[in-house]
Amino acid sequence: MILNVVNKNKLAFKTVLMDSWYATQRLMGLIDNLGKIYYFPLKINRLVDDTGGAEKYKSIGKLSWNESERTSGKIIKIKGFPRDKKVKLFWATISANRTEYIVTNDLSQSSTDDVEFESLSLMENRRISQIN
Repeated sequence: MILNVVNKNKLAFKTVLMDSWYATQRLMGLIDNLGKIYYFPLKINRLVDDTGGAEKYKSIGKLSWNESERTSGKIIKIKGFPRDKKVKLFWATISANRTEYIVTNDLSQSSTDDVEFESLSLMENRRISQIN
């Protein structure tokens, strides 16, 4: 479907926002190959590695975050992805009682505030979709 939109309809875009159930290696790889940036929330039980292979994969909820990483994100590898495929994970506070873990292929992204804005945009799109 995304290839139809890009190739047939010639839709111009640079960023893709999707919900966590779309956060698959296949779709992320496709978006990468199109040269686009993505932001996906990941479920708290998703297995990742932030140690460069020094430790076993662990769920996102068990990661340790220092103050710098909370502000600027951290580079991780998602289990099942190619060995050299790294993404940046952010701890985004959406509201007083809601935290999401947002991943992007934009390794230069260094602002949790910007990622939170992207996440809030996704939440607003969800709300609009539920109304229609």
